[in-house]
Amino acid sequence: MRRKKSGASPKQLSLEEWENLCKRCGLCCFEKWVEEDGTIRPTDIPCRFLDIVTRECKVYHKRFEVDEGCVKLTPDVVETVQWLPPDCAYVKRIHGHR
Repeated sequence: MRRKKSGASPKQLSLEEWENLCKRCGLCCFEKWVEEDGTIRPTDIPCRFLDIVTRECKVYHKRFEVDEGCVKLTPDVVETVQWLPPDCAYVKRIHGHR
């Protein structure tokens, strides 16, 4: 099923439209190592709630309650964090509307 593309800016999208941008790569759910100079290095260690086969969160509906390290990826957050991969659909959408 193809997703409908919206010309709206990321902040104008509904929650459902925003979440539908996600391609379910799961890369945001892997631990990151921050070097002393601020360089962020991804690791091969997934969040304990990430199903590494399906790339889906096993506790998605309550992920913020059970994992204090889980970050809600809103447009404002995606604009400011530096640890999301450049091919992340959220990052691409944010950069495409600047």
